[in-house]
Amino acid sequence: MLKTLMALAVLTTLVSAATPQPSLPWGSCPVANAPELQCADLRVALSPGSDREITLKVARLPATGAKKGSVLVNFGGPQGYQIASLGSRTRIFDKIRTSMDVVTWDPRGYPGLSGAVLQCDWGFVRTPAFPADQAGFDRLAAANKARGDKCRATDPELFDHMDAASDARDADAIREALGEDRMNFLGLSYGGTIAQSYARLFPRRVRTMYIDGSGNHSLRDWDRELDSIARDNERFMDRFFAWAPGGTEKRWRALIARADREPIPAPQAGARYDGTQLRSLALLKLRPGPSRWGDVVAAIAAAEAGDASGFALSSRQPYPGLPGGGVKECLDFPRPATQRDVARTVRRLRAIAPGTGAAFPLAWHLPLTCAGWPARVSNPPTPMPRTLPPLLGAGTWQDYASTRRAVEQIPGSRTIEHDGPGHNLFGAMANPCVIDHVSTYVIERRLPPRGTTCP
Repeated sequence: MLKTLMALAVLTTLVSAATPQPSLPWGSCPVANAPELQCADLRVALSPGSDREITLKVARLPATGAKKGSVLVNFGGPQGYQIASLGSRTRIFDKIRTSMDVVTWDPRGYPGLSGAVLQCDWGFVRTPAFPADQAGFDRLAAANKARGDKCRATDPELFDHMDAASDARDADAIREALGEDRMNFLGLSYGGTIAQSYARLFPRRVRTMYIDGSGNHSLRDWDRELDSIARDNERFMDRFFAWAPGGTEKRWRALIARADREPIPAPQAGARYDGTQLRSLALLKLRPGPSRWGDVVAAIAAAEAGDASGFALSSRQPYPGLPGGGVKECLDFPRPATQRDVARTVRRLRAIAPGTGAAFPLAWHLPLTCAGWPARVSNPPTPMPRTLPPLLGAGTWQDYASTRRAVEQIPGSRTIEHDGPGHNLFGAMANPCVIDHVSTYVIERRLPPRGTTCP
């Protein structure tokens, strides 16, 4: 009898050690108009091996039926306020919630409900012009460093650990606190970069993983990915040229060449646009789809006559740029060391894609706003392990190709294509067809057939 009891005690200890135990004290959530949400605080290590801990605010939508697991979601950005995003999008999880809790967290560093927040300017950052020489590049790098130093001074250790890999470690701490042995992860938009980072760090903890409208952060040759994105953009522009009046492509090429020689005034916006800015603004104005493409045809004609105001997105922010300051992105993506690096990339991408060139964020905004950044690239693009279970991805005209390049590295994976404009099919667009496929995949681990499309 004594031996039997001892054996049972040893077995119980082994089972307890192998199976994570829940440890989140759920309570009310300080989010308006989301009564179903429950919140809890979780202490996590600021970095691997660090004695310092930070507090994350975690939220869940409880399962409406018998719970069989949990789904972790990041809505992208990158930004804070993920809990508020979950509270405003509860209906898209109705099917998943029949058997699973839906969980998110407000990420470290960003404004939101979590405890560790950097005091930074999270507003719009205008994309600089490509520097003409090394002196111009050095001035740009110095300005970026000054901007980064001001943010970093509020909490240097946190600032240095804002990459997507740190988010992935936080996600795994949440998994463990939930008592889940393996996780279902929905990475939407930039959340797909966090999901890919999680897959690299914790491949044995992945049950299912869905990536929606995300860049490919899972390869060794970054120049090759930039080339692929340039080709994607050129194909999108070719779609517009096929729709537009004959001769539009030739006129567009002549217009951007003229703007590269001498920027074209946009008096209604108080701006002047060079060829790269026109390329970027045209892509942005074409994103909504054919219903807005006539505006671009008119803007080309007006710019040929000397007024490029039709390309301005707004009079308040007439130039291309992005919000958020690059605090995460500068740690996740390669950056140039010299002006020659920048010029070489621009020449190559313009040869690949004459109509759109290097006028996209990963080739233009991030390299020029991250050069000189006061923290190293700590989470560069790297392949995911091929031993992962099959993944699911989805994307639109804007992002299907890059999502597919990431997802289909893993044998047996599938992607869903939406032949139309938009971004973030599951979260922002709430596409019913995509929601149905994702829900089935997460609940049953059943993937849609190869070549599946959603209207």
